[in-house]
Amino acid sequence: MTAQSQREVRAIVRKAKDNHNLIRRAFAWLDMGSLRSRGLAAVSAVPVGAAGDGLVARPSGTPLDKNWGELFQELTDARTAWQQNPLARRMIGLTTSYTVGHGITLRSPCRPLQQFIDEFWQHNGMEQRIGEWSDELARSGELFPVLFTNPISGMSTVRTVPACRIESVEVDPEDYETELRYRETTPVGMAEKWWFAPHHADAEATAGADPAPVMLHFAVNRPIGAVRGESDLAPILPWLRRYNRWLEDRVRLNAAVRSFLWIVHAPQRLRAELQERYRTPPDPGSVIIAEQDAETWQAVTPTLHAADAEQDGRAIRWMIVAGGPGTALLDIGEGEDSNLATGKVMAEQRRRFLRRRQAYLVHMLTQITLEAWERSQNVRQERPYRAAGSAETSLRATAADIQAITPDISPEDNRDLAAAAQQLSAGLAQLVQLTGNGPALRKAALRMFAKFAGETLSEQEIEQILKEGETAQ
Repeated sequence: MTAQSQREVRAIVRKAKDNHNLIRRAFAWLDMGSLRSRGLAAVSAVPVGAAGDGLVARPSGTPLDKNWGELFQELTDARTAWQQNPLARRMIGLTTSYTVGHGITLRSPCRPLQQFIDEFWQHNGMEQRIGEWSDELARSGELFPVLFTNPISGMSTVRTVPACRIESVEVDPEDYETELRYRETTPVGMAEKWWFAPHHADAEATAGADPAPVMLHFAVNRPIGAVRGESDLAPILPWLRRYNRWLEDRVRLNAAVRSFLWIVHAPQRLRAELQERYRTPPDPGSVIIAEQDAETWQAVTPTLHAADAEQDGRAIRWMIVAGGPGTALLDIGEGEDSNLATGKVMAEQRRRFLRRRQAYLVHMLTQITLEAWERSQNVRQERPYRAAGSAETSLRATAADIQAITPDISPEDNRDLAAAAQQLSAGLAQLVQLTGNGPALRKAALRMFAKFAGETLSEQEIEQILKEGETAQ
């Protein structure tokens, strides 16, 4: 090798060593310790849901409300349970069948307001919507109706947004009961979608301008300080799942009882022959003729103590009905150990819950109608109506101007109320003999009579009845 060739080889080796050292220094610089020494943070994977996962739980309302992820999961589970579980559907159906019954009707002594109620209810088919709204209110714990007001006629059209699509409620920082906006979930990449509440400044309907649609919010089963509701099924969802698994296991095990295993006892010399002969088990009902003392057949089946599990299933069902809307085992067709006294006590508990829910339904329908009426007046700028018994005129109506006609929770109520009113009348007649028939006593007696009869009379109606009674005398 010439001297020039040796110099070229040494140059190549030296260059390779330099490149090798450069690579080693680069890897040393990228070492984790080197990163930390340079103030750079090391990155490590953290499971989703663990502390430090970097995900922020989005609030769905006030700090006392569940975060949006938990609330969405609960709403989804409740809807799935209602769709697939007969017990869940029966409980929701019980609430609606008693509270809505044959329907709820709104009446007003003010003729223009009553005319608007008739038009509004007919325009939106409210008779059919009430049952659906009651189901949704019990199933999701919330209802988000939206009013779209026609800028020409002033009539509002009602549509309802599912609660599982409203991810947050924006409230007044000074008053959490004053709701301002509602955020609806939108696909990734699309702009945020907000619905205005009637209290929001941008939701004001003015003459000559198209009114923005407004969303109302109604919720049940919510604690003080929270704005989001809770499903009637929420407390019993875990027990519904446990009962499903328990029942499926019982069905599967009992199905195994109908299967059995044949054990054939035979001499060693016949073992190979019998294995080949009975490679396919005999069909049910077939007859096998075997040599005496040559073959012995024995059927082996699972032994299940099904009676031992009966109390377990009943205990789970008790947990389900205990968390239900005032329900008992009688409501799901199970009353083997119940008597008439037990049935009456449990029925009274259910009636109290249903009366409260019915009152909330009436409140909801009244508020929706009043909001539609007010927006209609703001758009059409109609002549103010004269409220019943008032000398002043106003564009605004209140809940006192609307009365609701609701179905009876139980037919027994009418009989009990009639008996109570009859006994009260006899007592008031004796009181009149002692104190006289003064105007104050007549007013009090009329109010008490209406209360014991299960009806409600406004002050204007009481005054009108007494005035007409004096005129007739």
